[in-house]
Amino acid sequence: MKLRATASAFALGMMAAACSQGGSIASPGTTAPTTPPPSSGGGSGGSGGGATASCPSGFSEGTAIGSVTTCLLSGTLLGTTTLTQVDGVVYRLNGRVDVGVDNGADGTDAAGAVASLVIEPGVTIIGATGQDYLVVSRGSTIEAAGTASQPITFTSAQDIERQNDTDPANDLGETFDGEWGGIVLLGSAPQNRCLSGSAYFTDTCQQRIEGVTSPDALYGGDDADDYSGTLRYVVVKHAGFELTTDNELNGIAFGGVGDATVVEYVQVYNNADDGVEFFGGTVNVKYLVLNGNNDESIDTDNGYQGTIQHVVVEQTTGRGDNITEQSSVAAAPASQSSNPLIANFTFIGSDGDQVFRSNTGSIGRLLNGVIVYDDACFAWDADAGDGDDTSFGGVGVDPSFASVLADCGTNGAGLTDSDPETAAAVAAAAAAPDSVFNTALPVANTLAAKFFSGTAEQGITAANLPAIDASFDDTNHIGAFAPGESETNNWATGWTVGLFPDTLTCPTGTIDNGNTIGGQKVCVVSGVLTEDIRLTRGNLYELDGRVDVGVDMGADGTAAAGDAATLTIESGVTLFGNTGQDYLVVNRGSEIRANGTANNPIIFTSEADLRDTQPSPDQADGEWGGIVILGSAPQNRCLSGSAYFTDSCQQRIEGVTSPDALYGGDDVSDSSGVLRYVQVKYAGFELTPDNELNGIAFGGVGDGTTVEYIQVHNNADDGVEFFGGTVNAKYLVLTGNNDESIDTDNGYQGAIQYVIVDQINGRGDNVTEQSSVAAAPVAQSSNPKIANFTFLGTDGDQVFRSNTGSIGQLLNGVIVYEDACFAWDADAGDGDDSSFGGVGVDPSFSSVQADCGTNGAGLTDSSPETQAAVDAAAAAPNSTFNTSLPVVNTLISRFVNGATETAATATDLTAIDPFFDDTDYIGAVENANDAWWQGWTCGLPNGDAC
Repeated sequence: MKLRATASAFALGMMAAACSQGGSIASPGTTAPTTPPPSSGGGSGGSGGGATASCPSGFSEGTAIGSVTTCLLSGTLLGTTTLTQVDGVVYRLNGRVDVGVDNGADGTDAAGAVASLVIEPGVTIIGATGQDYLVVSRGSTIEAAGTASQPITFTSAQDIERQNDTDPANDLGETFDGEWGGIVLLGSAPQNRCLSGSAYFTDTCQQRIEGVTSPDALYGGDDADDYSGTLRYVVVKHAGFELTTDNELNGIAFGGVGDATVVEYVQVYNNADDGVEFFGGTVNVKYLVLNGNNDESIDTDNGYQGTIQHVVVEQTTGRGDNITEQSSVAAAPASQSSNPLIANFTFIGSDGDQVFRSNTGSIGRLLNGVIVYDDACFAWDADAGDGDDTSFGGVGVDPSFASVLADCGTNGAGLTDSDPETAAAVAAAAAAPDSVFNTALPVANTLAAKFFSGTAEQGITAANLPAIDASFDDTNHIGAFAPGESETNNWATGWTVGLFPDTLTCPTGTIDNGNTIGGQKVCVVSGVLTEDIRLTRGNLYELDGRVDVGVDMGADGTAAAGDAATLTIESGVTLFGNTGQDYLVVNRGSEIRANGTANNPIIFTSEADLRDTQPSPDQADGEWGGIVILGSAPQNRCLSGSAYFTDSCQQRIEGVTSPDALYGGDDVSDSSGVLRYVQVKYAGFELTPDNELNGIAFGGVGDGTTVEYIQVHNNADDGVEFFGGTVNAKYLVLTGNNDESIDTDNGYQGAIQYVIVDQINGRGDNVTEQSSVAAAPVAQSSNPKIANFTFLGTDGDQVFRSNTGSIGQLLNGVIVYEDACFAWDADAGDGDDSSFGGVGVDPSFSSVQADCGTNGAGLTDSSPETQAAVDAAAAAPNSTFNTSLPVVNTLISRFVNGATETAATATDLTAIDPFFDDTDYIGAVENANDAWWQGWTCGLPNGDAC
């Protein structure tokens, strides 16, 4: 097998240290460890590159790739290792990683150790060099069960870097391969290439797997039903590596894998060697996609005797050798020779070698298939050593064909030479039942969109597959796809890569309405989503009316009428609405996973913005609804007379009617998913008086939810509003919003760090406003903690407005405001007008520089509250307010710290809340080198993403 020169695979700088022995990572000889728990989201983990997600317990962190955290897998894994899905996290194969230690052909090797690698849906595993690969040893298992909306992806570190590029097409990486090793799966099923003089297909007939050395990895035995685990909805990209001459790693190598193993919905894309190679074994495969691979797409050796059904192979331009190649030990009898049965296939190629190459010791059958190939269809070993040159493979049994349409280009159905084998191949092909080959009669494929059957294909009578092998599905068509399937509706849609690059399709669960904006296809999202949906890059997505993710699962997640779902949005995706009635509601128990990047943020905006029809973009707002996220975390405004902060205390979310949408419960760690690098523009709408949609409304959202790198720009009502809940947020940008920028109600008790608020263009009311149920005790009142903020305003109301039932803390901040800084409820109902909010605990301030304009640090009236506020502000530790001493901000470029801000003493935040990062500066932006807001925001200098 030849390996072409590949794009240079540079080594990504990773930590040299292996994973720690905690969690689920163990070295040979250690006891089986426990499984790492899922991440709670958020946190300050990640090392370098701006990554903020944390590795699950037990995994060491490698060097981040941009905003993506890498968690290391090293050495030999023992016991059960679980890779949990954490947004913003990938797992790095740090060199050769073995699952278990070889347990021998019969599973009794004393030196063996059985292990299991469990991979959750949506997980990404990467390698950075050809030396990074995964080996699942005999007796051990891999349980990689993805879903169509959350496939499991094995790819390269370089691919993750390319996904941070601004061009969505770079995700395909059409010229990249050999950037990491691959996957090797080993078992104890029969094979015929024995290391010693053992009998074929016995438990003493074992062999070293290709591509693995130091130490060798063995496969083979006599257990045809051996189980090596599950590969379902698994994508392998940019792999393959030549460790030594003619000793290459494939995309996936199966060595002696038995037929109890489940392999279905698997893709290998752009591999440097074979896509999949089967070394003996009996494993069956269904729903296989192989495109862009640079040697064989399907290679079968050493007595492989499995079935493969529903197969798409595309050898893209300039890549690929044979589509299938099969070989084996020459002396093996027919019953122990390689004999793959391949059915319901569509093979597309241009300039490779052949479609079907049969070498020594092999038979094979092609059934219910379509071949479109510019070159020869067949080749075989001209001297098989059996003295019968009319026989393929030298085993006395020829390959067979049934119900195959072959459009084999200029060279016909066989080679162009005149040896006896050529004539035999042509005769066999022409005589195949219900088949048409272009040597027997003129035939041209009528495939639509490259892969989908037309009149010629549908005119072929399909073979009865279950009569040939019981593992086959009973199909009534030829080719990989059934009649009626199309680019937008087939088993490969939504989870594969590069298969339909010429025509972007609307993913499952959305509707192609035939419209485009700026040349991009518009896919409509509407109604109630009760199945998981993934919005893929390249299309625009229209929110048509109120769109619900799931049906409310109740405060405790057990509502009988509930139905949970997950909406996954890929980086770079844009969603839009056209009226205030178009908005998104993520209900209790369901999740949104919007995981953008700095270079490819996820954008929610209006159709007018996309079509450039806004009369005045600076003043545009209210052009669509907004986002509502609901959870089961505590709140204190109960619909009935329930106790605050209990699972029976729930409330209707503001802005949503017909039907109402509820939030609240008692789960402080509830997760509603991830919002990372998300921009929301021109939203907000008053459905009824005092019942408005905000840019993003969080109702009872728990601190298991990740919210970071978020902007709300030019919203007609509040930028963000928190109705109870415990969700924390970092890296928040709020610009041009027309009411409050941050509104907290109903017992919200989260922390917010790194906040830029700019009330630009004469817009905005208070920067922050907080309120709650007046009768709530201190422990259940609204108490937001806001740190490392820069608040800029001109002619709004106040910076900090505290109403009934609220406390609040402002820490390490900078305020520049031309109006008053403070206001509060003058009669909170507690009889103590010197107390903010009526809860007996005043707000607090620490390390805040306030340049509050003509009205000073408080209101201009003479109420006791005013004086109390002024006194508290002036006495705040490490703070300077312009009522107590002259202070003028020295900010650069509006919000970057200057000399005065840099000289301020910062408060120790970690002593206040463990969510906070420990910073030694005030304000949101430390200095000119602090660029966390650049590249993905709108309306800020160098924001770039308007």
